[in-house]
Amino acid sequence: MVDVRWTGAAGLEFTHSGKTVLIDPYHSRPGKREVLFGRPRAKADLIAGYLKTLPGTLSAIVVGHTHLDHALDIPELSKYLHGPLVGSSSLETVMSIHGLPGRTIVCKGGEQVELPGGARVTMIPSRHGLVVLGRAPYPGEIDPALRPPLKAREYRHGTVFAPKLEIGGVVFMHMGSANFSESALEGHRCDVLFMCVPGWKKVAGYTTRLLQMLRPHVIVPFHFDDFTAPLRPDKNKARTPLQDMHGFRKRIARSAPDAEIRLPRPFERLTF
Repeated sequence: MVDVRWTGAAGLEFTHSGKTVLIDPYHSRPGKREVLFGRPRAKADLIAGYLKTLPGTLSAIVVGHTHLDHALDIPELSKYLHGPLVGSSSLETVMSIHGLPGRTIVCKGGEQVELPGGARVTMIPSRHGLVVLGRAPYPGEIDPALRPPLKAREYRHGTVFAPKLEIGGVVFMHMGSANFSESALEGHRCDVLFMCVPGWKKVAGYTTRLLQMLRPHVIVPFHFDDFTAPLRPDKNKARTPLQDMHGFRKRIARSAPDAEIRLPRPFERLTF
């Protein structure tokens, strides 16, 4: 049995046998003004508060790409980590400019990394969604000459992955952005697919071919919250605009009629 919580944005928490793996954890959630005009900082108090709720030992952190809402909190969280940090060379840059070099297992795509407790993550190459004017925002690598705190636009996405996590006998796929590489996904399957919502209409095959290839039993839409607003565990109606959640759910139900669709609430415990 694996317990999973959606922690906002693309953040997921997986716990099995007393060990917890995080993918793209993001808890500081700076406001719009700070994101647009400032230099956002990780909020150590919010991160420490979240860690007190962790159901297991923090045994691994996996990062799919290095935009602000995926990587801002990683240096602070890594101080509490009792295991590997897995990501791209841009993640290593983030860690290095925060004075934490050599902490990252740097992946280029296709690597399988063994995690504590018998878990394993495969870093499948992927693509970022076409969110702004049909383009991926802030492409390229993070500049290692920068010094923190960085502006939001300086968090370039770097290499983009779709992490496949095998834990507790369940295969999870994390699509942290609404795009994919069909050639890279060839031959991969999953039991549970966490599927980014914003930008779903802009990539042909995202709600059809992706589901045909992965054949999930359960589909969980996520990353639909306004990540510049506080996250309410009891309810969260602040969604990014123009995402058409109703249309998204209809489309994936039509593309994968035998799959169960679960729409999560923040920090709701899902068991698989």
